Amino acid sequence: MSKVAEGGLLSPEDYELYTRLNQSLLVFVAQRTGKPHLKNRPEFLELKLEEKLKTRDALMKNMALLDEFVGSNPFNFGEAELEIVRGWKDYVMGTFYLVKVTREGAIFLDWNEKDPKAYLVLALSTPFEYVLRLPPPARVEAVLLPFKGRVVYDGMMRSDNILIGGGIARSLRAEVDRAVAKNGLITSLPFLQPKSYSEEEKLAYYLRTKESREEHLDEIDRMVAKNKALLPAYYREMGRANSKRVASQLREVGIRGGWFAVAGEIVVASGGTKERLQQAIDEILPGDQRSSVYVIQLK
Repeated sequence: MSKVAEGGLLSPEDYELYTRLNQSLLVFVAQRTGKPHLKNRPEFLELKLEEKLKTRDALMKNMALLDEFVGSNPFNFGEAELEIVRGWKDYVMGTFYLVKVTREGAIFLDWNEKDPKAYLVLALSTPFEYVLRLPPPARVEAVLLPFKGRVVYDGMMRSDNILIGGGIARSLRAEVDRAVAKNGLITSLPFLQPKSYSEEEKLAYYLRTKESREEHLDEIDRMVAKNKALLPAYYREMGRANSKRVASQLREVGIRGGWFAVAGEIVVASGGTKERLQQAIDEILPGDQRSSVYVIQLK
């Protein structure tokens, strides 16, 4: 597993390894595609960006060059290092939306209406905030590569100089949620289709934050109206969402302790102990509705 530095960056050791492998491969590709005079990494780094991109794109179009590099091993890499390079055949190349940057990495969205995918991508040595021309969300062209169990970008990313407005930004965040609900957050390559998520799991994901609830309001309403069996999960998750406010209201009326069952915004049962609360729930709620409550303890 790749060590991750603060802010979703590769560790200095992994960055050195990645650049040594990647640049050596690109030197080899350049030699095979019109620059036979190129001898080493420093000479490759002196090329203009467009020349570097041209070399990179030539590799993407002809992965046989990668096989040739691994087979001939001109830079005498060890087997573990060659295995990393072999893994780059599982690259993902295209136009993405870099929706947001988190402490764990950046969220890259492949916005496909039928099958959206969201990738958690590590930066190399420079945080994404300094790589982009404008703050995220931003549209970028990039190559994503597997590296020691994580996903990185190859270091050569084109980004638009177009500011994305608030409405589109909200739509992009909603699409990330839809992608994660459908395919999970992709943290390694190649992408393997995850297990199918149940409707209850999807509903819980949409209800997890205030922003998510607002962005998916219509979808939440549609799911609950279509499938009444989701109502217990809906009331439980909304009870969780409202639990801090409910606890604050209970304290305002002078309650200093106890256990409470919250469904949506309503306290439906209480007890001095957890056992007494459970007895109250069993007495008040039918068996098929007992999962509708979120339990909080007031201390």
